[in-house]
This record gives sequence, C-alpha cells and structure tokens, in this order.
Amino acid sequence: MNAVKKFLERGKLLSPEVLEEVGSLDVEQIEDLVSSDELVVTKSDIKRLTIPEPRIVHFDYQESDEVHISEFTQFYLDRFEFLKNEVKKRLDGANISSINNLSSGRSSVIGMVRKIDDGGVVLEDKTGELVLKTDEKFIEDEVIGVEGNVIKNKDIVMSPSNIVYPDVPLRKEVATTEQELKAMFVSGIGKDTKKAIENVNPDYIISTSSKGVNGMDVVHISDEQGDLSDIDPLRCSIGDVRILVHKGYAVEDAKKNLGMDTREAFVSLLKKRHLDPVEMHSLKDRYLIKEVPDIIHISGDKEIMTNYKGVTLLSTTDKTAFLVNLKTREIDKIEL
Repeated sequence: MNAVKKFLERGKLLSPEVLEEVGSLDVEQIEDLVSSDELVVTKSDIKRLTIPEPRIVHFDYQESDEVHISEFTQFYLDRFEFLKNEVKKRLDGANISSINNLSSGRSSVIGMVRKIDDGGVVLEDKTGELVLKTDEKFIEDEVIGVEGNVIKNKDIVMSPSNIVYPDVPLRKEVATTEQELKAMFVSGIGKDTKKAIENVNPDYIISTSSKGVNGMDVVHISDEQGDLSDIDPLRCSIGDVRILVHKGYAVEDAKKNLGMDTREAFVSLLKKRHLDPVEMHSLKDRYLIKEVPDIIHISGDKEIMTNYKGVTLLSTTDKTAFLVNLKTREIDKIEL
C-alpha cells in the first residue's frame, strides 16, 4: 500500500485494474509514473514500463538523383555474392565451376537467372552465361545452384539433375520472449479489427498497412519512417523475436510466375532468400533476406499460417488476423 500512497500524495488517480499491478513495480518504475504529466494512471501506462518496446530496424532509403552504371552493377554483384555463398553451403562440397571454365560432362555452377523464355533459362555468373534446359520455373534475378550434364559447343547448355536454392538454415532453437507477450497480426485497423483488439487485448499490434492506425500504438508499414513504422518491408524486434512485415504483392506475383498457390509461393520466396528478386526501386536491396526473421507477416487474399524451418509464415486478410504468443510461439486464428 506504500506505493499506492505515493501515487495519492502526488495527486494521481489509479484505475481499478492498475491497483492490482502497482505492487509488482520497482522503485524506478513507480517514480516514472508518479512524475508523469498524466492525472490518471492506466493499465497502458503500466504495460509501457513492464514489456519491451518493439525496436524498428530502419533501412537506409536515401536515393541519389542520378544512378551510375557502376552503382547499378555493384547492386547486383553484392546480391550475387551473398546468395552465392548461401548456395555453396548447400551444394554438399561439390566442385563448383565458373561458367567460362565449363567443359562437356557433369558439373556444378552457381548463377543468377538473367532471362526466361521458350528457349530455356539463361543463367549467368561474372564470367559468362549458359542455357538451362528445364521445366522448372524461376523468377528473373534470383540466384540458384545447379548440378547436371553440360554440352559445350557454340553455346553452353546444361540439363540440371539438381537445383539448389540459398534457403534458410534449420533452426535447433526457436526464438521466444521471456515474458508472456502476445502480438496480434492484422492487415489494417478497421471497425471489426478494433472490436477484436478490445476483446483480445494484445500487447502488440502489427499491421501491413497504415489504415486506421491514427491514435493507436501499432507497428505498421507506412510511406514514412517513424518510431513504430517503416517503408515496405518493415523489420522489427520484440525481445529476441525478429519480425519482417511485407505488403504481400511479391507473393501474388510469385504465384503467377511460378504457378503455385499462396503458401507454396510464400515458402518459395523464403527459400530464394529474397521477397522480390526483380525489385529495383533503389540501390539498397531492401527485400534481400540476409538476417533470417523468426516471423514473416504479409497481407493477401488468402489466410496462411504455416512454419518453414522454424520461421513462422503468416498471411492475414481483411477477415482474418492471428494472435501469436511470443513466449510459446503458439498461434490462434481470429475471425474479424
């Protein structure tokens, strides 16, 4: 009761639900509350002090007015080198050749898909190009490893027996928070979503759009960077749990290009380690997945709740949200 007395002495009013939690606060937290300008101390004020704030990992979006060819070339070289190293890890020690050193016979190469047409798939590295004869579907500018038989005449033609993607490592441990914290993933804040938020009372709300977020503490994609927002895609951390939020249009494009359903296309982009390989909006490769997140959240026309190698993949809709317990990583579907 000494803590309650301190609030009353400072002229602070405590809402009923706060009275039950005041006793669990330490001296610094109590001092923070009693010295605030607010007359009434609410449960939201308590929550602000007792749960970790989401940390937005802002991306450098500064673009120059003029792009030089050398910068454009370096953009793709940087992507290629990173993804090439990831593919190497999964080629099981195969003897990898550069394209200009290939000879007829069996070999392995790593390259970037430059062009896709009826004649085959043109794969290139820094030394040359070859044609892949395969029915496998790809996205231009993705990086793959290929093992197969090579025929070298005027052109180099390869018939692949194995195709390897950069992929993500299988995790032995799943990242969680120490506290019992719940994050609600939504596609926007509409009337039905607000009702669900009141019923669920999540610790965090994470949205793929800025729709309806005014006046609410919502981690969201926006046209501008802010304390709780960033430009698509958004990366944030809650404790040790890393979250990536994307509007989802690249998954829709991948569905068409790869002939897959939403879930398959979602997983495929993760295996490619790039959410949008053809994206060239800036010289910063912001859709490249270098640091693998624990949760990826997109918005789409179909709800998805799945797991791939320890990464939780969520696709919310206007009618469906998901509530994730960040301590257990259990997920509940919420109908809106």
